[in-house]
Amino acid sequence: MDLITGGLGFIGNELVRQLSARGREVVIVDSRRRVAPRLADLAAVRVIEADLTDSAATRRAFAGLRPQNVFHLAAIHYIPECNADPALALRVNVEATQNVLDAAIAAGTHHFLTASTGAIYADAPDALAESARVAPVDIYGWSKVFAEELARWRATRPGPRVTVCRFFNNYGPRETNRHIIPEILDQLRRGNELRLGTTNTRRDYIHTRDTAEALIRLSDLPPERERTVNIGTGVDASVDELVVLLGELLGRSLRVTHDPARVRPVDKLVQRADIARLRQLTGWQPQVQLREGLADLLRFEGLLA
Repeated sequence: MDLITGGLGFIGNELVRQLSARGREVVIVDSRRRVAPRLADLAAVRVIEADLTDSAATRRAFAGLRPQNVFHLAAIHYIPECNADPALALRVNVEATQNVLDAAIAAGTHHFLTASTGAIYADAPDALAESARVAPVDIYGWSKVFAEELARWRATRPGPRVTVCRFFNNYGPRETNRHIIPEILDQLRRGNELRLGTTNTRRDYIHTRDTAEALIRLSDLPPERERTVNIGTGVDASVDELVVLLGELLGRSLRVTHDPARVRPVDKLVQRADIARLRQLTGWQPQVQLREGLADLLRFEGLLA
């Protein structure tokens, strides 16, 4: 059985969908704090509601379950929200990770896969391998560094093997936070002028379908005591390039107006994954190209026929 924390969230619901399509038994543990839209196709999947920042509630949620794999995806990952309430970000991203680890150990879990982020890396023009320098610029990045170290420390003791999965910028249907692509799509509903902050920053955009497939392949590997793996595409694009692609797909002439209120106080210019380790371990390759993924998303949102 596979247990997914945050299985009603943005990446989690796609992972649930793909595991279920393979005939695997899935249980979701989720606080329902932020639920992805349009999940009717997952109605048959068992959902246990629990606040993972509460250790006793987390243990109760795992009671009677014997998950082979635990995918710990529950987190606060919208950077403005983390910056607005750092204490909450640390409780959800760090303390809850400890609670889920404890519950997984008690449940006899074999493999603990935890979601981290490429945001922990220092800004660098070259592709970021797992050995690249760690230098977060915000509380979100630091919370994920702390959560990674908790998982690695636990891997030195009896219990489940640990895989730390460093996600780069995910996009796709059923987004639950106003990251850059959902923000652009929302503004596109109102016209051709886009009010945006910094648009020359470059990110590695990966579709949630590809992320879910990578997670499944990692879960199927014979678990090691601890491993760390990037999950991205190895290709970066700027916000300006996203706007050009969306304009081409829609057949519309889009205008970008700089909005100083949308500029982050601290940001990184480039974040691109080196995915050689993931390829070597699993044979995985990203299947969804950015233009294709954006077109699918526009259709899902009713913006493209």
